[in-house]
Amino acid sequence: MAMQNPDSEAITMWLHEWRDGKPEAMDKVMALVYDQLKQMAHRYTLRENPDHTLNTTGLVHDAYIKILGQNQRSYENRAHFYAIVSTCMRRVIMEMVRSRNAHKRGNGAHKVPLMDHFLISDTDADQIISVNDALVKLGEFDPRLAEITEYRYFGGMKMEEIAKALGCSLSSVKRDWKLARLWLQSELSED
Repeated sequence: MAMQNPDSEAITMWLHEWRDGKPEAMDKVMALVYDQLKQMAHRYTLRENPDHTLNTTGLVHDAYIKILGQNQRSYENRAHFYAIVSTCMRRVIMEMVRSRNAHKRGNGAHKVPLMDHFLISDTDADQIISVNDALVKLGEFDPRLAEITEYRYFGGMKMEEIAKALGCSLSSVKRDWKLARLWLQSELSED
């Protein structure tokens, strides 16, 4: 049996402390995961527009504020926590993209390639909205496929982390990811 990463055990311990009502525990969690969260957030940074208002650090901090504002305190482990963070980052990104592009929504819609991750630029904003809208539709069709897609696409989580967060086998996650990608590619290729 492989030994768990000590940071993983410490993160889980602090998450349980936070769940039990110790607010300082989340500060300990953030100290342990901050670099990983910045790596996740880096996938979303705005790279082409010098006027952007959200950078890697800002995205991490905004997601952290969303986490603190949630009633959800029962994180099972590090993987579950990262899954929730990816959801929070997605919400922050969507709020920003939607507010920035409210006036041009729908203009210039085009086919969107689905990759495992992406960077946000002004030229990608419509694509991000299209992927988000397709993900909402997928969630209505199959919530589990949508959840796996969110963790993989928006959170940049590894398949093993997703399996652990969802409490299922790695082979199930891989199979479901393939199915979700096919569904989303079909949805995104329609005009």
